[in-house]
Amino acid sequence: MRTKTPPADVAGQASNASVPAVSVRRSDYRILRDFRAFEIVNAMRLPLTLDGFRALAIFGSIALVLLGTMVFASTMSVLRDGPLRQDTAAVLNWGFLAILYSAVASVLTEVVSSRRLAVSGTPHLELFQAMELPLPQVVVRYGLVPAFRRTGILWYSAAVFLLVFFEESPSYFGVVAASASVLALASCACVYCVLHFASTPARRMGLHWRYGVLALVLGLLLGAATGFLLPQLSRLGGLAGDPSRFLPALYSLAAAASGILILLSIRAWRRLSYRRISFNTERSGSQRPATSFGLFVVTDLLSSKQGSVIATIVLAWIAVVGILLGARGVFPLQSALGSGELHKSLIGAAVLLSLGVTEPMLYRIGPTAKLYHYRFAWENGFSATAIVVRLVGIYVIAGAAIGGFVFLGAFLALDLPAPGAVLAGLIVAASGVVAESLSRPPTTTDGTKSNDVMDGLFTLLLISPCSLILVVSPEFSTVLLLGYSILLILGAAVCLHQRLLRLRSKSIL
Repeated sequence: MRTKTPPADVAGQASNASVPAVSVRRSDYRILRDFRAFEIVNAMRLPLTLDGFRALAIFGSIALVLLGTMVFASTMSVLRDGPLRQDTAAVLNWGFLAILYSAVASVLTEVVSSRRLAVSGTPHLELFQAMELPLPQVVVRYGLVPAFRRTGILWYSAAVFLLVFFEESPSYFGVVAASASVLALASCACVYCVLHFASTPARRMGLHWRYGVLALVLGLLLGAATGFLLPQLSRLGGLAGDPSRFLPALYSLAAAASGILILLSIRAWRRLSYRRISFNTERSGSQRPATSFGLFVVTDLLSSKQGSVIATIVLAWIAVVGILLGARGVFPLQSALGSGELHKSLIGAAVLLSLGVTEPMLYRIGPTAKLYHYRFAWENGFSATAIVVRLVGIYVIAGAAIGGFVFLGAFLALDLPAPGAVLAGLIVAASGVVAESLSRPPTTTDGTKSNDVMDGLFTLLLISPCSLILVVSPEFSTVLLLGYSILLILGAAVCLHQRLLRLRSKSIL
């Protein structure tokens, strides 16, 4: 026979059940907090207990905040009372532009950097699941708390800047409202990025078209804002001559976008589960087999940590090109240097940027790292000439792409065509292949190329003729760079072909 429970008893049981639930959540978070502290102490090899580390972190954070505030506020006060005394409104415009760029950079780093793997890519995810720690608690400690700290620094820095340059004028309050709108939108975007990547399986950064479109769109928006604000920086009329013309549209757009991001964040929060991001639930059909040899090499590069570095660099350059396109109205910029000096500077910039892309690429798919794979493909019926042509083409295209970005950026910003920048990218890529073929550095335990002094020395020696060529006029130097790049590309092809056919097996018979 069943008996009815009085309503008062039901309410009492519910309240008693809610108390343990809250205490359990707090206990789970304390475990994650202590575990994260242990990770930091162990990684830094600090002779501290967890309580000592927490005390050090609290007092150190307070000291850094106070010291940073004092230095930043003092510097801004000196500038306000000194050289910027008469240009307060222009300084506010520059400050808003800096806040805008910082907000966009914070959002981009959440997408393209390793921060997106803070939750789904942590090596302790299976341990947390075995300990029955709720995934939302893991997301809070490993994803949301660091994101709040980063966005909090932006808010705090902007607040200090606006307080130092306080003035009672409509333009000042317009800058404050615009800055708050931008920071609110950036904060919502960072939170959504954390929750989105925490609810999807961990994947390395790749040159997916979605990331490229996102970088281009953000660059265009940032460039449009820059092109609108730059003509106003020399004026003393505030953010614009009449802020009421565009500020309501900015507030409405920021509010609508923030609302959409909040709804998407709530949806991503509800989707959090270990089952979605566990490593054994990745879709087998999402990765297509690479039937082409060149496609296999590119796929292997982009799926590695070296490919993540290259993808980040390329996406950053796409965003820069978008900024230049969006701010097209204020270009071309006038420079005190002549066209010859600018041409030399651009070639130097192309050399440095191409080195930043070529080196990690050759570490992963260069002649040393993949020579036995290439030999295996040749022994299984692939033509040696076809393999060499594909490989040299991949290397050269990667170097020329960065040189092409420099060429495009110089043409948009300075209205200066610099084909030597593209040729410099070709030279760097081919020099890396030839130098690696000559020095033959050993491989590391994971199969990539190890650091070698002779390899770097040969690469610098092969690149050095670029500086000698720049002594002559830009027109003649372009012809010389073209001839030297063709010579190096042919040399790289010959070196690869000879190493491929003369490779000795390491197997002991």
